[in-house]
Amino acid sequence: MTPSRYFLSAAILASGLAAAPSANAGACAGGGSLAVTASSDSLTLLPVAATTFNFGEHVILTAAPSGFSIASYSWTIDGPTIKDYNEDLGTKNMPTPAAALPWSTTPLAPADLTAASVGFYFVPSAAQFEPSNGPFTRNITLDVTKSGGGSCSVTTPYTVERNETDITRQAEDFYTSNHRPATTTNPLFGHVVDEHIFWHQTVHDSPSFPIWTRFLAWHGEFVRRFDLWRQEFGYKKVLPWYPGRPLPTGPQFDADAGLRIAYVADDNHIPTYYTISGGTIADGGGQHKLADYASLDDFTNSFEGGFHGQVHCNIGVFIPGTFFSTSGPGYGSMCNASSPKDTMFWRWHGFIDTLYRNYCSFHPASCPVPSPADPSADPWMADNATDIADNGAVPSPGTHWISPDVWNRRTQVTTDACVQPVDAYGDHVTSGGVVRDCGSAADHENPVSGVTNYLYGTLRNTRPESPRVVYAEVGVYYALASSGLTYPADFTMVPEQRQFITLFLEPGTTTSIGPIAWVPPPVPPANDHYCLYMRVLSVQATPPVEGLGIDTDVANNNDLAWRNIKVVAPGDMSPPSFFIVRNIGKERERLSLRFEVAPALADARTDIHVTLDKALTGAFRTGGGKLDGLKPDGKGGFLITSAKATIDGLLMVPREVGHVKVLIGPRKPSVWGDITITQMSPKGVDGGVTLHLATKK
Repeated sequence: MTPSRYFLSAAILASGLAAAPSANAGACAGGGSLAVTASSDSLTLLPVAATTFNFGEHVILTAAPSGFSIASYSWTIDGPTIKDYNEDLGTKNMPTPAAALPWSTTPLAPADLTAASVGFYFVPSAAQFEPSNGPFTRNITLDVTKSGGGSCSVTTPYTVERNETDITRQAEDFYTSNHRPATTTNPLFGHVVDEHIFWHQTVHDSPSFPIWTRFLAWHGEFVRRFDLWRQEFGYKKVLPWYPGRPLPTGPQFDADAGLRIAYVADDNHIPTYYTISGGTIADGGGQHKLADYASLDDFTNSFEGGFHGQVHCNIGVFIPGTFFSTSGPGYGSMCNASSPKDTMFWRWHGFIDTLYRNYCSFHPASCPVPSPADPSADPWMADNATDIADNGAVPSPGTHWISPDVWNRRTQVTTDACVQPVDAYGDHVTSGGVVRDCGSAADHENPVSGVTNYLYGTLRNTRPESPRVVYAEVGVYYALASSGLTYPADFTMVPEQRQFITLFLEPGTTTSIGPIAWVPPPVPPANDHYCLYMRVLSVQATPPVEGLGIDTDVANNNDLAWRNIKVVAPGDMSPPSFFIVRNIGKERERLSLRFEVAPALADARTDIHVTLDKALTGAFRTGGGKLDGLKPDGKGGFLITSAKATIDGLLMVPREVGHVKVLIGPRKPSVWGDITITQMSPKGVDGGVTLHLATKK
């Protein structure tokens, strides 16, 4: 049976009633013996004897003489310790302080080490922080003088660890159970839970309390206080969790099974109006993205009683009438005010505090008590293989429409490496900092219109000196395949881009993101595929400069990427491919189309026919068009005769469009390669499209 975090057995409680003297009691000159009784009261009302302690667990040592009485005591405790710590924010103080009380610790004083009993906490040395979790040995020496003269000494070794396998002895268990109210009968009702329940019962954004006690500011401080506790005792900070991902599993994340319900991640994707990039669906006040909330109250009123509570109660069991309970059924459920007992409380509120920081970056004047801002970072997506080799140097070299960092699949990737990566303990981890592997651009499949497809991507944090990326999202947009595009005029947002989110991406790491479920609409007859445009958005990064044309934008912005590739199936004959030519300039201009054929295709003498529609044929004639490496094919189009070919002189007015059809003739299944088509204007490269001829698998 899985042990419960919240209900300890009677046998454990009873064990605290008996003394547990040191196994190596010291014999004393003149008769008698001396031992040390060690116990803890962190998880029980009465101290329970122990010889193994957790960092963060309250330890009580008591002298246990036999055959004599003691006149004086002297304790020596190996390694770092503290007598106590103060996690209290001051929420219950009357009057409430103008700002949260600071975190503090109290050292053991000389007088503490000369008493019959000493209470304290073991603190890790510099070499004993996670992931070095022990067990470690700490020696305790007690020297005493007898009332009748003489002395006695005993040294006892104790074990100290950071237990990450027992569900009842995790950091949250000790933090939320220490410092119990004097009147409680629940050994697991510590000050932290008491303060959280008080906030919900009494404070709850009441204007009679100081501004720092508002929902987002107060909970952000509440989470950071736990991080300070964790740092004190050698635990890593809590990593935020995005609720659109599965619950992580394992002792560090699990809770009493009776307090959890089945969690469905797909029911808890963040509403797009809370994201940076936004979406097509509006909140009740008309907001489409996070920056649209004019005041912090607007955002809080929408978020707190809606998505915030939804996620809480989609994790924890709901038992009517128990929301403020300090013990009994429902105590510790994520759906109750005692939710800090559940490990996911801290991870969920870590994500909420991230959203708060995002909001405050857009409206600093609306956040009188903001959470600390994060340093500038440079998350990025690659434009091509050379861009990867150059580690994202700006400007990136062409070709810019072949990004390897986004790909389409017709079915979801279900591998553990993608869905629920496994940590060193064999537990599934989906909270911040996790690195996923959902494949690569080599797995790309052409989207199928009218049915659900799934987009995946790669997000990188490998730029020199870039710090941890706390939060990044990638907005995804699609357009009919075209060699000339401008954002935002030519693009439509993919509604589910909120799944392209990553949290706490560490320096030097790369991770997969997704999936985004999307249903590509039917393509018109004069086109056959969509291109994809990605915008990496983070309040730690400088917003991209856009509007000059996609190719220029992508080349000069590390946080933009573009994929305009059609995979052409192997076989004797392929259906024709189509794309749009568009003048994205502000003046009437002569455009050119350059065709570059892979050597394997050129050597195989594969027929490649290019046909211009009526609009482009007229533009070719009006502009005095010229051909290089092409000749008329006798069917109203042109046949490419060289590995490099150009159609020059397409005279077009601003925003004018025309369509091109490319038909690839019979070839052997083993013949493969790319046909790269580039649109040129007097300014340079406007964009392009690549036809990738696949080999038969």
